[in-house]
Amino acid sequence: MFQQRNVITGIEIGTSKICVLIGEADKNGNMVIVGHGEAPSEGAVVKGEIADMDVALDALTKAVDDADRSSDKEIDKDNIFVAVTGSNISFYQGVGTVLVRTEDRKITEEHVNEAIQSAQNNPLSSEQTAINSFDSYFLLDGVRRLRNPIEQVADKLEAYIHVIYGDRNRIRNFEELLHDVGFDEEITPVFSGVASAYGVLTDEEKANGVLIVEMGAGTTEYLAIHNYGILYSGVLPVGFEHVANDLSIGLDLHISVCRKLLLDNKLFQARMDDGKAFIDISGATAGISRKIPMNSIEKIIDLRMREVFKIIYHKLNEVNILHSLSSGAVISGGAALFPRTIDIMRNVFELPVRLGKPVDVSGAVTHIGTPRYSTVWGLLKYGDDLRRVMNTRENKSIWERVMGGFDNVSLPFMKTFSSLRGSIKF
Repeated sequence: MFQQRNVITGIEIGTSKICVLIGEADKNGNMVIVGHGEAPSEGAVVKGEIADMDVALDALTKAVDDADRSSDKEIDKDNIFVAVTGSNISFYQGVGTVLVRTEDRKITEEHVNEAIQSAQNNPLSSEQTAINSFDSYFLLDGVRRLRNPIEQVADKLEAYIHVIYGDRNRIRNFEELLHDVGFDEEITPVFSGVASAYGVLTDEEKANGVLIVEMGAGTTEYLAIHNYGILYSGVLPVGFEHVANDLSIGLDLHISVCRKLLLDNKLFQARMDDGKAFIDISGATAGISRKIPMNSIEKIIDLRMREVFKIIYHKLNEVNILHSLSSGAVISGGAALFPRTIDIMRNVFELPVRLGKPVDVSGAVTHIGTPRYSTVWGLLKYGDDLRRVMNTRENKSIWERVMGGFDNVSLPFMKTFSSLRGSIKF
């Protein structure tokens, strides 16, 4: 039974690293990290998609072995959550309409069930597969927008559902890789942007409206959330590795030097504090050391970062979502550690921006509380919420669970409203 499975494993297969976290619910029901392993994945993953299965397998095997050795808990092979991303991932906003024909015109659970199922009837092609689905909101009589329509009086109910989907074969590659490591059971994929949101956002932010941007080495995922519902999501096949590549080309430096440069927070902090004008760098053509103007470095970085943020800005502006982000924006992922990221993002969006770090982290692994681990920690949080839902499934009605807090995310792979409506708190 699922309710006995308190050990959850989250796996992030990224461009720069493969990370494995093992978590367990403690006696109070809170998720605690009990194992951790990671390995560099250079060349294995490109723009969020597996490019070399052999290299990826070696790195994943090492990460899993290290996590297993560091933990006194056995990995539950039936309870694995893996983050997926890539340019193949997209979304559609499904709409389902039901006419309320009862004499009192009160909306029942059956009406909501029918509207949800209708919204999910947007057929995907045989090459596509649903990854996650989420309630966005309900609309009564085309006017009143709310989260819980039960017992409300209306003639018409509309359910808006946000469905994230991707290329079936590319998603399958992640699953096959895990099967090769020895995880034979069905794997639960979770969109990386969703996992990051679980890992770093507060309830207040999700209620009032927030943009979460996860900028890793190879991709940038983003979600716009309001009143606990996802309004928009997306992936850009551009990450911080592209910034390093821009520096390499623009300054005639080896890519490894540029990667180290971007990780040198003290250098850029000194620039902001005392206006340091030049930096001595070795690694140019023929290994010659030279002084490079800091403003040249900053210009190259700013151009790429602004380009990424402007693309997201324009996509959200086109659908009139920016005004719904009362809590501003959160930036996470490895790029968030770069000192200028927050300022650049704040300037583009004209919103308050904070650093997104994993929230409520506990356990023996202390360094997980940085933006680099937002996604993999979020996988544990997602799996833990799923565990809680399954634990209460037989003891409470659907709407008792909804009103108790599990109020807006359906289960992976398009579980129907009748099986688990609004099962996970987002």
